Amino acid sequence: MDERSIRVELAGRAYPLTIQQMEEEHVRAAVDEINESIDRLKAGYPLTDKQDLLAMAALEVTVRAMNTNASKQEADAAQALAGIEKLLADLET
Repeated sequence: MDERSIRVELAGRAYPLTIQQMEEEHVRAAVDEINESIDRLKAGYPLTDKQDLLAMAALEVTVRAMNTNASKQEADAAQALAGIEKLLADLET
């Protein structure tokens, strides 16, 4: 695999990472999402400690990802169920 060294900034602090080249887009998108979450939290709550901001941002981003995943799983299950129902209906005719 093709590894690449990048530098990302979370909450104003730089972090060097070594990642697979194909992961870079997702890593940078995740960094952007975390930093945007931190900015929203700063604006909406009296949090000033960076550790508190990072913890709350991590919670927010993770819950959003889990909700998205659950919605996708529900849609996949509904589609599979519809397929099974169609097969059963075809067997009855």
